[in-house]
Amino acid sequence: MAKTVACIIARTVSTRLPLKVLRHVNEKFSLLDFIIQRLKLVDEIDEIYICTSIEVVDDILEDVAIKNGVKIYRGSPDQVIERMLKVAAIEKADNVIRITGDNVLTSYEFINDQIKFLNESGLDYCRLINVPIGATAEVISVNALKDCYNSIDASVSEYLLLFIFNPDKYKCGVITIGDKDNSNYTLTVDTPNDLVRTKTILKYFSENNLLIRLSEIIDCINEYKIPNSIIKPIGEIKLPYNKSISFEEFQQDMKSRALKSKLLKLNG
Repeated sequence: MAKTVACIIARTVSTRLPLKVLRHVNEKFSLLDFIIQRLKLVDEIDEIYICTSIEVVDDILEDVAIKNGVKIYRGSPDQVIERMLKVAAIEKADNVIRITGDNVLTSYEFINDQIKFLNESGLDYCRLINVPIGATAEVISVNALKDCYNSIDASVSEYLLLFIFNPDKYKCGVITIGDKDNSNYTLTVDTPNDLVRTKTILKYFSENNLLIRLSEIIDCINEYKIPNSIIKPIGEIKLPYNKSISFEEFQQDMKSRALKSKLLKLNG
């Protein structure tokens, strides 16, 4: 049976929202705590790692790992793929899941489906589409990740999505949830306003808001018109080597890649 390890890519350095992964989203959990505890609900995940750097500023993440009962790997500050491959080697994993530490509302409830779809269809890569930015985990076969690592400049591997979600080179799969396209929403946390949005969403749910699902989050945003949840078309997406494209161009590129990928449809 294929072994799958979740890699939470997290560091404490952030210019727009310093120490963001340690900021609390409710009375009990920080961003990183919240992500970890939701991943523990996923049956198909065999191990959970915080993947961080060897730099002193990230020492505190050792405490986060101990507190939450998960493992930690400390490696290259810049080469995200290197950290993930080291974890895969340590665990003798077949697949890794990439979750970034700013995606606090990653949709845990579909990760089992992603893993099964990747394994049963012999895919290299699987993600959700037509969901808000920050809502999907990425499930990746270790063999494909090794190939990707050997074919790109590892210093820009934080942009892994652009290299591995490439159906012209890898066997990619995409999963749609229901019929509505919610890709113009955002759930990621990059700025103080993003953190306020996240806290506001969680306040509308019970104390055990670890269990909230994507459909509930979208309904909450729409019903209460929560600010900073819709991406303006004039926004830009950063690319490697200090380049950028408009959000609209980015969306069109992602849709083009999805059309070339194997599709699985799930109910919302």
